[in-house]
Amino acid sequence: MDALDQTHLLRRFAWARLAVAGLLLTAAAVLSLVTVPQINLNGFGVAVLVIAASSAGVLGMHGRLVPPRGMASLILGLDVVTTTLIVLMTGGPQSVFAFLYVLVIIASCVLLSRQGALVVAAAASLLFTAVVVGRTIVPFAALLDAPNEMTALEVMTMFMNTGTFLVVAITAGSLAEHYRSAHHELEDQRKDLSDLQAFKDLVFQSVGAGLIALDGGGRITAYNRAAADITGVTPARALGAPWHAIFGDGVNLAETLAAVQNDPRAFRRYELSLRPGSGGADVPVAITFWALRSGSGQTVGLIAVCEDLSSMKQMEARVRQADRLATVGRMAANIAHEIRNPLASLTGAIEVLARDGDLGGTRDRLAQIVVRESERLDHIIKDLLDYARPAPLVLQPINLADTLDEVLLLLEHRPVPDNVKIVRAYDRELAVEADPQQIRQVFWNLCLNALQAMVEGGELQVAARPEGRVVQVRVSDAGHGIHAADLPHIFEPFFSTKSEGSGIGLALVHRIVQEHGGDIDVRSHAGQGTVFTITLPAGDA
Repeated sequence: MDALDQTHLLRRFAWARLAVAGLLLTAAAVLSLVTVPQINLNGFGVAVLVIAASSAGVLGMHGRLVPPRGMASLILGLDVVTTTLIVLMTGGPQSVFAFLYVLVIIASCVLLSRQGALVVAAAASLLFTAVVVGRTIVPFAALLDAPNEMTALEVMTMFMNTGTFLVVAITAGSLAEHYRSAHHELEDQRKDLSDLQAFKDLVFQSVGAGLIALDGGGRITAYNRAAADITGVTPARALGAPWHAIFGDGVNLAETLAAVQNDPRAFRRYELSLRPGSGGADVPVAITFWALRSGSGQTVGLIAVCEDLSSMKQMEARVRQADRLATVGRMAANIAHEIRNPLASLTGAIEVLARDGDLGGTRDRLAQIVVRESERLDHIIKDLLDYARPAPLVLQPINLADTLDEVLLLLEHRPVPDNVKIVRAYDRELAVEADPQQIRQVFWNLCLNALQAMVEGGELQVAARPEGRVVQVRVSDAGHGIHAADLPHIFEPFFSTKSEGSGIGLALVHRIVQEHGGDIDVRSHAGQGTVFTITLPAGDA
């Protein structure tokens, strides 16, 4: 029993003592008129006053009973003495109040240990024996009459009472110990159950997938943090709400429950789109339902597991794009090879005709246009071959910060409008394993595109920092942005939103980053600028 429980018991015992004191006064007033020998009211009143005063003192201490076991021992010892005084004042061996010893012993069994109760019982036995023997042998001039001879009844009463005191102490002490043991076991079980429930709640809330429990009427009865993150709906709003209020009408719960309730392994899986409570783009989710069963196996509802498919859908889109780019790359390489040889012959023939013949003004200009466009076409084919048949990587440890410095320095020496600002926001040590020439080409293309997109000025920011085992670089601009319909195609060869663009630059950037074991991501909204995020494996510092 802890100190708090013992303090509570001691306060209740104090109230009980006050009640007993009141009953004793009432009983003394009645019995003094009819009992022989007469009650000594002065001594009796002193004993009752001590009981009442000590009880009031205990109650007046409030929470300051320290230590409670010591206070209980003191009060019980005082009770043994006051009970002895009451017995003395009411006839000694013939007193009708000898039963108060039994009450004190029972109280000691509750407040103290079994050993403490035996000590109280022994003290009560000794004092009662002293009352009997002392009244007969040793006169108390101020309190009692002259000594009388001890009768056989008094001797029998003395032994019976002292034996009763010890038996009560042993029996009640055993019962109290058993109660305390059972109480401790019950408290331990409650604590274990509480810990188990807390552990289950912790597991329930820590699962990365959304867990949702539904009753038979389709109302939400359990809802973890992951479900709140996926749906954007707080648990306070979701709990008790019907399913369709949170997830819409995309799932027929009645059909789902009928399909899974008879087979413990049966489940139903649905894919649908949710719009988070805070607005924004729809979130693709997969929801799998199983029957929610009680301990007896009865179906009481449904349990749903909700998973956010956004990352998976993005990965699937990237895989499809990579397959498409690989196919286009192989086709482009073959086409470029077939076009390049005739183009070279055509260009050479035009140059010979322009040099040897007198073509005149108009024809001469046309010949120059053919030569110039042939050279432009040859440049496009060269870029296409670089994309389709890349040179092998020459990986080496480099400091990416130096590469970014070189790229931005070259850009600053180009004709840059005054309203364009270039901002460097990267660490001075960015160790990566990369091909210096090809990785420089990546950031040159991205930064050049960013400058060309900011026709009305703005800020070009290049930020980079190491994050664990990778280095992340962000190239952001304040240009016109990219339309949502164009975003899935920007890394495809020959796709360009610029009138004079070849559509090879970003495709080349994508291929180089992937060959380095990295990843590239783009976030853009029309009129709000574009952010390219390149992730490269970190090298040794």
